[in-house]
Amino acid sequence: MNSFLRVLIGAALAALALTSSATASEKSSKLVVRGVDTVIDGPCPAGVCQLTLTDGAFRGTTGTGAYSGSIKLAVKSGFPNGEGGVCAPIEGEITLGTGTPNRLVLALAGDSCQDGAGDVTQASFTGVAHFVVKHGTGTYAKTRGYGIATFSEGVDDRERMTLIGRTWR
Repeated sequence: MNSFLRVLIGAALAALALTSSATASEKSSKLVVRGVDTVIDGPCPAGVCQLTLTDGAFRGTTGTGAYSGSIKLAVKSGFPNGEGGVCAPIEGEITLGTGTPNRLVLALAGDSCQDGAGDVTQASFTGVAHFVVKHGTGTYAKTRGYGIATFSEGVDDRERMTLIGRTWR
């Protein structure tokens, strides 16, 4: 089983465990976050490209702030998008509250697909992933949670992110 499937199965099991283990004394909150960042393409050793999310700014139910991320794009495991372009699995981390004592770190796994066909260096991309709360600090210490993430990256490498889910403390 490849690492992407292990992460995805782990995220699904964690989400089920979170749902079934929440007690009446825990506070459940909806998590809705929208953000904009810049995607920096890095090296692709052995067919796995390192993407860095920089200059991220978010707003939502957690307030506002900076975010950053590190995503692995497994181009070696790519597959057709049905329009003459390509898709590939993604996995990585996003940190909300970068540079502050109040951080929420999310682990994610999913897929990113080229919009249409053509030269991938001149294409936009849409990604969908599941996320789980890996850990939190400060205000977010002991936070657990899960949800869905969407990413829309333009040709200019500017990306719009949306997170929708639930958290417990």
